[in-house]
Amino acid sequence: MNAQIFLLYYKVHIGTWLLLLIVFGILFLLYKWKIPFANRILRTTIWLLYLAQILSGAAILYTYKFQAQYIIKGIISLILIYAMEVILRKTKRNRSGTSAYWFIWFTALSIVLLLGFNVGINN
Repeated sequence: MNAQIFLLYYKVHIGTWLLLLIVFGILFLLYKWKIPFANRILRTTIWLLYLAQILSGAAILYTYKFQAQYIIKGIISLILIYAMEVILRKTKRNRSGTSAYWFIWFTALSIVLLLGFNVGINN
């Protein structure tokens, strides 16, 4: 793959992670405070960010020739997205039981960031 195309995928991947976390935080607070302001627009936005995240991650995974650490990072990223989705749905419906998913979210986010920045991995 061309280096410029890889760099584009990489920047899109990092940018969507940042936007995804910001939109997740905003949407969580809106649901928690029961403010119906632009919920449908933000829900659609977060789903588009999920899609961009998965597609750019798959392109990067292909570029790295499916190395084990990146496959693990991809699986944990999907777990992170799942935890975000469950937290948002339970918060919107005013149901309890999100503490376990917050733990999963925090743990998965920590692992994804550590793997993403190659912390503690000798290449």
